[in-house]
Amino acid sequence: MSLTRENGNSGSSAPRAGLIGSVRSCVACRTRSSARDLIRFTNDGNAWHCVVPGTSQHGRGVSLCPKPGCFDRACNSRKSRFSGPSNGTGGRPSAQTLLQAALDSYQERIRLLRRSGGHLAADVLDPVLSQLHTALLTLPPCRSGETHVR
Repeated sequence: MSLTRENGNSGSSAPRAGLIGSVRSCVACRTRSSARDLIRFTNDGNAWHCVVPGTSQHGRGVSLCPKPGCFDRACNSRKSRFSGPSNGTGGRPSAQTLLQAALDSYQERIRLLRRSGGHLAADVLDPVLSQLHTALLTLPPCRSGETHVR
């Protein structure tokens, strides 16, 4: 009996059924999802940037589910990738700041797509934008001393 699957992959490295394209894990809840279903942030050494699908950004990356609990957990964990020396801003961003940055980035990308005639591509991003907006509304107010994301 062979442990190799029909496609030649073995073990748990094979993507789950139904996931298409790149598969990533949310750093907060460890849920594996298609990369397009997660919110991605990169750090260029100076600040964290939201990377909207269809664009690219160099730097160390972090993927999060578009849920307020995941943003909160990722920002407040002692093991957070948003803290420490890799964050050149000298502090960690708040969940509210990250969500607002993601919301702004997605709104701008959708606006540009619609203006250039990419209505179908913009429609694909609308559900994520809706989830981000809901998540932002359910977060507690910001604490003082947070750092801002560009």
